[in-house]
Amino acid sequence: MGIFDPKQLSTQDHLDIEDIRDDLVVLKNGQVSLVIETSSLNFDLLDTKEQDARIYSFAQFLNSIRFPIQIVIRTQRTDIAKYQKLLDNYKSKINSEPLYNQVSIYQEFIDNLTESTQILDKRFYTVIPSMKLPVVNTSWIKQIFSGKKQIVNINQIVSKAKEELYPKRDHIINQYSNLGVQAKQLTNDELIKLYYSVYEPDRSGLEVLDLKEEDIKEDLIGI
Repeated sequence: MGIFDPKQLSTQDHLDIEDIRDDLVVLKNGQVSLVIETSSLNFDLLDTKEQDARIYSFAQFLNSIRFPIQIVIRTQRTDIAKYQKLLDNYKSKINSEPLYNQVSIYQEFIDNLTESTQILDKRFYTVIPSMKLPVVNTSWIKQIFSGKKQIVNINQIVSKAKEELYPKRDHIINQYSNLGVQAKQLTNDELIKLYYSVYEPDRSGLEVLDLKEEDIKEDLIGI
C-alpha cells in the first residue's frame, strides 16, 4: 500500500476547495470566492409597469458590473416533518376547540398537499470570484510524510482577496437593494452547510423547514 493510496484520501482531497475562512471560500488554485444569498421576487404578481421597471433596473444592475459574477439558483426538496411536529406541539397547548380544529384541518391540508406535490425550496446566490493569487504549497518532503498538499500562505491570500472582494460585494448588495432584493454575505457556517449539501446530497438529506411557533400563528391567520 503506497503513501498516496486512493483509499486513504478523504473527500476533501478531491474537491477544489482548500478552506473556508473569514466567510470566504479559498480554492486550491489560489482563487477566493465570496457568496451572497438574495431574497426572491415574485415577478408574475407585478403589474406590467412594475415588471418593465424591474427589467430596466436589472439591466442597469448588469451594466454597472465591471467584474465577473456567477448567479446560481439551487432547488431542493423540502422535508416538512419538522413543521408537522411543531404543529403537533402547538396543538397540544391549545385550549380553544375551534382553534384546535382549525389546526387539525390545516395539518390535513398539508398532508394532502405533500402527497400529490413536491414542496421545493429555492435559494438564490451570487458568487464573486477574486483574481488568482500566487499559491505557496507545502514542500514535497512534507507532502510525503503528511500525505497532503496544502497552501501555506493562505492567510496572505485571504487578506489580499478581501481588499479586492469587499468593494465588489458592497456594490452588488447596493445594486440588489435598488431592485428591492435583500442580499447578505454567507458566513462560514452557512458556506459549510451549503457546500456540504452540494457535495453530499444523500448524507445531508432533505432540506428541513426551520420554523418557530410564531410562524405557525402567522400561517393560521391566512386560513
